[in-house]
Amino acid sequence: MENTWVNKDETAKSLLAELEARLVDMEALGALVAAAHLETAIVSLCREFNLPREASNTD
Repeated sequence: MENTWVNKDETAKSLLAELEARLVDMEALGALVAAAHLETAIVSLCREFNLPREASNTD
């Protein structure tokens, strides 16, 4: 197996942006239970990689 170097911090930042966009989509659909689970995953990702959250206007 090839050993490739991955910039985990940049990958986490990119993933955070994608997840936050999907969170807005889920809330717009009314999939609030799924959105709550995704929100928890986002909080965990931010905590693990020390990523700041932008203020949300989804409330």
